[in-house]
Amino acid sequence: MNLFTHVTLPPANLTLKPDSRIIFIGSCFAEHVGAQMQKRMPETNCLVNPFGVLYNPVSIAQAADLLVSNPDSCNSIPSNIFLGQDGIYHSWLHTSHFSSTDRNECIDQITRQLEKARSFILSADILCITFGTTRYYQLNEHPHTIVANCHKEPQSIFTEVEPTLDELQSLWSETLDKLLLINPRIKFCFTVSPYRYRKYGFHESQIQKAKLLLLTDTLCKTYPQASYFPAYEIMMDELRDYRFYAADMLHPSEQAIEIITERFTEWTFTKEMSAFAENNLKEWKRNQHRPITIR
Repeated sequence: MNLFTHVTLPPANLTLKPDSRIIFIGSCFAEHVGAQMQKRMPETNCLVNPFGVLYNPVSIAQAADLLVSNPDSCNSIPSNIFLGQDGIYHSWLHTSHFSSTDRNECIDQITRQLEKARSFILSADILCITFGTTRYYQLNEHPHTIVANCHKEPQSIFTEVEPTLDELQSLWSETLDKLLLINPRIKFCFTVSPYRYRKYGFHESQIQKAKLLLLTDTLCKTYPQASYFPAYEIMMDELRDYRFYAADMLHPSEQAIEIITERFTEWTFTKEMSAFAENNLKEWKRNQHRPITIR
């Protein structure tokens, strides 16, 4: 009796070699898998979430627009900086990783990271995009301001928006076209985060995941440069056991993330890259156990 459901990986039109460059952008799942990849790849060849964790397709598309726009768009950064109720300066376009008690320091951190990400995307081989939820927030006072992170500000100043599938498809077709214009050889890898949003109810969470799966499916069928990696399906089927979940029973555990990362490397790595990654990972593990010498 077979008690294991194996998810067959689709044909991949992208490969990773030792000199390949990949950028991860999206939800916390992208953050975790990206961190695993950084242990296996050359340090300068893997960039993870230059804007911090982003959950929805609209905020991620907004970040991509900043990557492809001209450097003068940095001038728009200050208009998105605000003093929060916690007395710290935040950006509506970024996570709290860039926040600071000093407004100029907040802007400088964001500008430096944006310049680094812009330079990276021009020579990137793969952009890996992970969608978590379909819903996004906008400011009531400035409805055109899409909020990537609410920074624990009062709920009353935001409006939650549920875009239609057609709106998301149109937005992301424009986004991919812009990215291909600045880097014609880049390829796209789409994934959907397996994290379930309990606050919306599990039924509504599944509807959102279904919409994201339809979005990625349409984009992959429309753009030959795009592929879909079934991280969501691997978690839901291959790893459908609570031992593969974190303590909250919603997030994948560290072991699950490692397993999914291994499936991703199996899907994308050349033989040369597999050998390179194995050595890099061994070196990383050795460094974790290396005793600190006090002189």
